[in-house]
Amino acid sequence: MNENIKKSLRNFQNLNVYQASYQTSIEIMTKIIPKSPDIERNDLRIQMSRSCKSIPRLIAEGYAKKHQKKGFQKYLDDANGESNEMIVCLCHCNDLYSAYIKKTYVLN
Repeated sequence: MNENIKKSLRNFQNLNVYQASYQTSIEIMTKIIPKSPDIERNDLRIQMSRSCKSIPRLIAEGYAKKHQKKGFQKYLDDANGESNEMIVCLCHCNDLYSAYIKKTYVLN
């Protein structure tokens, strides 16, 4: 591996995929989940909260096992699975509640 790349990847927080997933989780937690209807409090909100926070956590945990190719890959696969689950949750929000959200809140 290139020496400059090694130096720039000293920890998981330097990974672009970690940074993007972390920032996305913050946006979901602050902009989307609070706007979902109360009827989803115990289902979609909880699942979205868990999934969006799991993605950067799995990347961080996997990075600690980067010396084990299969160990790191397993965590990346799990993060990808959580990402896919989050996509489905966001599709549910859009398809089930977009009219509610647009009617009830001003979207930025």
